[in-house]
Amino acid sequence: MRYMILSDIHGGTKEVEQALDFYNKFNCNALILLGDLLNHGPRNKLPNSYEPQQVVSLLNAYKHNIIAVRGNCDSEVDSMLFDFPINAPYQQLFIKNKYGIQKIFLTHGHIYKIKELDEISHIGLKKNDIVLSGHTHVSGIFYLDNGIININPGSLTLAKGGTANGFAILDSDGISLYGLDGRVIDKYFYKA
Repeated sequence: MRYMILSDIHGGTKEVEQALDFYNKFNCNALILLGDLLNHGPRNKLPNSYEPQQVVSLLNAYKHNIIAVRGNCDSEVDSMLFDFPINAPYQQLFIKNKYGIQKIFLTHGHIYKIKELDEISHIGLKKNDIVLSGHTHVSGIFYLDNGIININPGSLTLAKGGTANGFAILDSDGISLYGLDGRVIDKYFYKA
């Protein structure tokens, strides 16, 4: 199984089209959306390719292959436009790899703040579990003190912190971060 991971689209149509081209090129089976799909919010500039209705059409075409969580800029009205659910605060995946089963926790990042994951025991994370999150618009692989790995694909449309607009690909080997130009930025390989 191969997943494409997108976050913080904020209504950018051109960027969604580019990402979906890679989705097909990489033979992905499913799309993970980590929130902030349509609205840009008061802290972000308006994306150059801002066409939220077109983003809805593009994503609805993949409705049977989408797992989504809600971002802080996603509204109840937004959820009415999509043909798949977007209001969950988090989701979980279990991926089989050569070391066994890998738990992956999906969240936007505004409710379960990454810096607080050491203190959150009720979500059942342990050493070597992965948290996929967006929200900050900064892509990267971050190793927390308790052994949890936070991977952020960054923003598809409005990257921050000197990172590139991009996405991630999750498969049985690990998780790769990509720029929209198709180059690999970083890679996490699963561990025992």
